[in-house]
Amino acid sequence: MESMSRQPAPYAALASTGRGRRAATATVRDLMLPIERAITVTHSLEDAAGLVIGTEAPVLLLDLSHQPVGLITESALAAMAAQEPERWKRRRCACLVQSPAEFLTPEESIESVLGRYRDGDVKPLLVLEEGQAVGILHQDDVFTWCLEQPVSIFDALGIVSGGSSASERSSSAHGKEVV
Repeated sequence: MESMSRQPAPYAALASTGRGRRAATATVRDLMLPIERAITVTHSLEDAAGLVIGTEAPVLLLDLSHQPVGLITESALAAMAAQEPERWKRRRCACLVQSPAEFLTPEESIESVLGRYRDGDVKPLLVLEEGQAVGILHQDDVFTWCLEQPVSIFDALGIVSGGSSASERSSSAHGKEVV
């Protein structure tokens, strides 16, 4: 039987990556976290659940050539369990491979990630550099970064209009003048 790893050998050096600076010009590299666990497509979903359940970190999914093909999250396992309650544990991780897979590069801007989130699902995203998995970008880290930014960044993205702060918009909506 293939062995599962809490930290696969090709990705062991990634554990030291950690969180980077948080600035208005942040890139994916600044916010991504290291890959902690991996599993191959031939393992059962029950095996994957053992690695994912109770953690907030998704598991890197590797194909038969040990190339990254996506992430397995607790929510994806829960959806499969709800869909097939009797047999989901026996299914192989390969059933969770999505095509086309969504990957980021370390140099992509966080603003481009927000655009992806606006246009699709909000979920953790795998970060690849030269075909190798180098990290995971969690949506919570992206939204925390957003809270630290001036409103003008959201104006540029078309998310907020008027250039006012959230408190100013709230007050003006209630007929109060902000001093």
